[in-house]
Amino acid sequence: MAIQNLFPDKTINYRIYIEDEMQIGTGTVELPELAYMSDTLSGAGIAGEVETPTLGHMQSMSMTVNFRTINTEMFPVLNVDGRTLTLRSSQQIYTTENGATGTQAVKIVAKTLPKTISLGSLEPGAETGSSIELELTYLKVEIAGETKIEIDKFNFKCQIGDKDLLESVRKDLGF
Repeated sequence: MAIQNLFPDKTINYRIYIEDEMQIGTGTVELPELAYMSDTLSGAGIAGEVETPTLGHMQSMSMTVNFRTINTEMFPVLNVDGRTLTLRSSQQIYTTENGATGTQAVKIVAKTLPKTISLGSLEPGAETGSSIELELTYLKVEIAGETKIEIDKFNFKCQIGDKDLLESVRKDLGF
C-alpha cells in the first residue's frame, strides 16, 4: 500500500505514562509548538530583511497536560529532576485504494521539567480544570514505528526525518 493513499483522520484515543510505567489520568494534552531560533539577516546585497533559522536550534518547547480533577497521578510530574512522559496514541487512517479504515500508532516521548501548575477551581458538579505546563528538553515523535522528529537539546541532536541537522555542527565542534 503506497503512503500517498493513506489519509490520517483523527486520534481514536491515547494514554500518557510517566517513566513508561504509571498511566496518569488526563483530559487533554497541548503538544509543543516547534520554532527554530532565528535572527534577522540584513545588509549589503539583500533587498530588505530575512529571518533565518539557526541550524538545529529550537526555541523553548513546552507542553501542557490538562487534568479533569486534582489527582495523585499529577504530582510526580512536578519533580524538578524531570520526568519522561510517553504518549501513546492510535490514529484512525483512511485508505483511498480500497476505502478501508485502519489505525496507525503515534508515540511521543518527552523529557520534561516542570514550569507551572494550576490547581484550577472548585465548583460543585464540575471538573477542576487543573493543568501542568512542562518545559521539554527532549522530544521524539514516531509514526507507525518510524522516527519523524527527535530533538535532544542537551545531547546536541536535531533529527528531522532522516536528517540530523546538527551532525556537521557536532563534527565542527569536535564531538
